[in-house]
Amino acid sequence: MVKTLTWLVFIAWLLPAAAIAAEVPAQGKLLVATELVEGELFAETVILLLFYDETGAFGLVVNRPTDVRPDELLADEEGIADYDGTLFWGGPVQMDSLRALLRTDEPPAEAEKILDSVFLVSLEDALQQGPVGSTKLRLFIGYAGWAPGQLDYELARGSWRVVPATDELVFAEAPRELWKHLAPAHEQRAAAKTTIRHF
Repeated sequence: MVKTLTWLVFIAWLLPAAAIAAEVPAQGKLLVATELVEGELFAETVILLLFYDETGAFGLVVNRPTDVRPDELLADEEGIADYDGTLFWGGPVQMDSLRALLRTDEPPAEAEKILDSVFLVSLEDALQQGPVGSTKLRLFIGYAGWAPGQLDYELARGSWRVVPATDELVFAEAPRELWKHLAPAHEQRAAAKTTIRHF
């Protein structure tokens, strides 16, 4: 009986790891940086994949809010003053571009569904939602991108863990704590040994 229980506990312990290992990159999945990712740009990041195929991949870093308010950069944009959130650092590519994620059950006509109730929308459509906060709308400056085969190489060497995304994770109330929520304890301990400047 004890031996049977021991095996059941062991199998139950293995199941979460097996489920994670089975995850493959795709639109709507999260990439969670492992301890192998170093440097201030991507260490301890969580990235929502917006696109992935043989031609490459791109996504948005969802756990790096900045201290910059959108109206500081976009004062002339109609409706920007109604947004009470800050800009998120989406990645180092095209830092002169903005992208918006909207959490809604009634998306604009041109919105692209990423998962469940999370949509990629134009800035114009985002601002037409009226007064809205960061619990429903996130604005990102820049994005993270990979050339053909590059993300597959990084995954093969263990730089990222692929985990399912949810609305609650993408729009986490405490985005700076999201990596700690998703990363295994041993990776957190390894990261704690290095000093990382967060945005």
